[in-house]
Amino acid sequence: MLVELYDGKQKKGTFEVDVEEQPTTVIVDPSESELFLNWDSTIDDSKRIRGCIVCGGDLYKEQMFPQVTGIVIVLAFAGAVAGILGLVTTWVMLIAMSVVLILDILILFVVKTRLSCYCCNTRLSQTTIAQYHKHWDPDKAAQLKRQLEEPNA
Repeated sequence: MLVELYDGKQKKGTFEVDVEEQPTTVIVDPSESELFLNWDSTIDDSKRIRGCIVCGGDLYKEQMFPQVTGIVIVLAFAGAVAGILGLVTTWVMLIAMSVVLILDILILFVVKTRLSCYCCNTRLSQTTIAQYHKHWDPDKAAQLKRQLEEPNA
């Protein structure tokens, strides 16, 4: 499993870990710092990730779109604008828009899913994801944020 650590939106480092072995410490690239992993109650009976191994927080699943997706969206928008304005109304335009459509469909087939932590934003990929993980829930994120901000009573 590939684990990416984040500080807010900035990537701090990555490491790979074997869920079967469940090591207690790993070396984080590129800083070469040591990180202690929390395996308590983060693995279910079928050896799938239930919670964040870095902080123990709740996880949600999200789609990982390839970086070329942005280029395809810009090309599709530019082609649509050119067609609407009547700048290009030839077979070349039809062929170009067909190529962009095919690229868009191909991208949908290569999209992968990963798990992300609500609390520390750690991202876990290249692992089997259990069906009970749901997509990002803004209500749950707000609830967890409030719990972190509350003073301990």
